[in-house]
Amino acid sequence: MTPSSTPIYTAVKKYISENPLRLHMPGHAGKSEAFPPLWKDMPLCDITEVPGLDDLHLPTEAIEQAQQLLAQAFGASQSFFLVNGATSGIHALFLALPSKAQVIVPRHAHRSFFGGMVLSGAKPVYLPAQVDQETGLSLFTSVESVENTLQHNNEVAAVFLTSPTYYGTTSDIGGMAAAAHRWKVPVYVDEAHGAHFYFHSSYPTPALQAGADAVVHGLHKTLPVFNQGGALHLGNSCPSPEQVKKAYSLLTTTSPSYSLLAAMDLARHFMQQEGQKRLEEAWQLAAEYREKIAQLPGLKCWGTGLLFSGASGFDPLKILVLTSGLKMTGFDMGRLLRRQYNIQVEIEGEHYILAMMSMFHQRSDWERFYRALQTISQEQKGIQENNKNNLGAVPPAPLVIKSPREAFYSPSRCVPLAQARNLVSAEMVAAYPPGIPCLLPGEMITPEVWDYLHYIRQTGIRVQGPLDPRLDTIMVLDI
Repeated sequence: MTPSSTPIYTAVKKYISENPLRLHMPGHAGKSEAFPPLWKDMPLCDITEVPGLDDLHLPTEAIEQAQQLLAQAFGASQSFFLVNGATSGIHALFLALPSKAQVIVPRHAHRSFFGGMVLSGAKPVYLPAQVDQETGLSLFTSVESVENTLQHNNEVAAVFLTSPTYYGTTSDIGGMAAAAHRWKVPVYVDEAHGAHFYFHSSYPTPALQAGADAVVHGLHKTLPVFNQGGALHLGNSCPSPEQVKKAYSLLTTTSPSYSLLAAMDLARHFMQQEGQKRLEEAWQLAAEYREKIAQLPGLKCWGTGLLFSGASGFDPLKILVLTSGLKMTGFDMGRLLRRQYNIQVEIEGEHYILAMMSMFHQRSDWERFYRALQTISQEQKGIQENNKNNLGAVPPAPLVIKSPREAFYSPSRCVPLAQARNLVSAEMVAAYPPGIPCLLPGEMITPEVWDYLHYIRQTGIRVQGPLDPRLDTIMVLDI
């Protein structure tokens, strides 16, 4: 590599030149029709807070008007543009809580939840993950688990939830919000993957309509928005909205991208003008092709004909294809789709692939994906000989010795995994899939968790979080 090298730009140009079918985020899917007025003006849109363009931290003109329109579109009392993705919205909600507050959070939450706890000092009470035994993927949070947790913890400041999951399943937000509100506890929902729900009644019930007090969206995930575009919405009953605004400003850059702000404003306008029509077309295509994929030998498809007791709904545009009836793994299928068919899916796991369809995928795109799966299913018919990497359920959440913030600032040391039993972890460990942390900073490495970690190490399953991804060693608190 030389000073004249441009690694990122070169890699991006290479991907563009290969022109794959993009079945992944962002929601515009690389289709120029998603931004007709904006593409040609992109270089000119990169400006700063000159007169007439307002200020994201003290909006009184164009940005204030755009955020009011955003709130109207989503049914919020107030809405704020996020230029650091949904993560900054989650962090703002945590920072708005009282110092060292007790919070209820799902164990299968996005890592931004744990970052929020480090920043705020919040102390977690974890909700158990409902896991699909075939794939090991998290499905939903049950109303009963929220009710039971509230009954046994009377100092909770907020309930944080995730719906939909990354894989498309939704939880009964209305039931959980009602349960929490009986205890005078607000409900905040990470709805990063569900911004499109608000523009078509056949999609799962949106969290704000279900009674959530605040909702965070990753607008770029499903709408025609550039990466990092998000929104924070406050409901009418959101407590301490001024604290949320202070936290939001603290976490937001003073140099926001006007290209990104303009894209989010245009996306809101697009969804109000064309969203229902586009989502109806996408719904019909999803129903048709989900059924066709499910009939292919050796394949199953989440959704139609494969529903899960307790999940309140499912995003039809998340096409999760189970591969356990073939001789190949999901990882193998993902690589084959890219190499042989020039199709890039969102993610692969041991027993599945996940394709994220959008409003901008045409019938020809769906057909191309289906034909590739059809050929693969015929050529790879049979059962995988080696199913050793099916982890099943994650062990129960271990004992919390220190809060995530306390653990983050505590001294730590590296020890061999063999010597880590009953020590306190200084890092997160999440097998991927399912991506649910089996261990977080400040938690004891119980015998059950140690056995799970040892199994991960022995089988070579990928992990997120630890400094040593092979898990030969692990960081523990020096206490």
